[in-house]
Amino acid sequence: MTTGLKALTRRIGALLVILVALGPAIIVAAPSAQAAYAPSASTVAAYEARVIWRMNKERARLHRGGRLTQASCADKYAESWSSYLAKTGRFYHRQMMPFLRACHASRVGENLARGHVSADQIVSAWMASPGHRANVLDPRLTKVGVGAVYRNGTWTVAANFTRP
Repeated sequence: MTTGLKALTRRIGALLVILVALGPAIIVAAPSAQAAYAPSASTVAAYEARVIWRMNKERARLHRGGRLTQASCADKYAESWSSYLAKTGRFYHRQMMPFLRACHASRVGENLARGHVSADQIVSAWMASPGHRANVLDPRLTKVGVGAVYRNGTWTVAANFTRP
């Protein structure tokens, strides 16, 4: 080996030792693909529409009242609540009296869900839960609003039901 080649080999070896020593300090952690994903507004709207469609499919299949129709007041409450729950990481049903009054309703109900799941899976889970199933199938509840927020790889969904 010539002197120049030996020197080059030593420099490359030293550089490799430095890179290995600094390795953890120079590695940039990237979020997972799920956490980095941000659905478009049209994807969120399609997800919400699919939740309503699936609930109506269950109502028709079991002959439990007419179709749920979308109501702007219920939708406003569902959108704001799902956003709050997703942002804070909390998960609980809120007090229904303000919602009842603001929407001038005689009856209200709320279903919540969270997970890395499809709209179909959310409605299936609600149908497997007695309280949530009762809301979906209650023929007295005729209006609905659905809010869905995708954050950190998870959907947070609120469905608010009303009867005018």
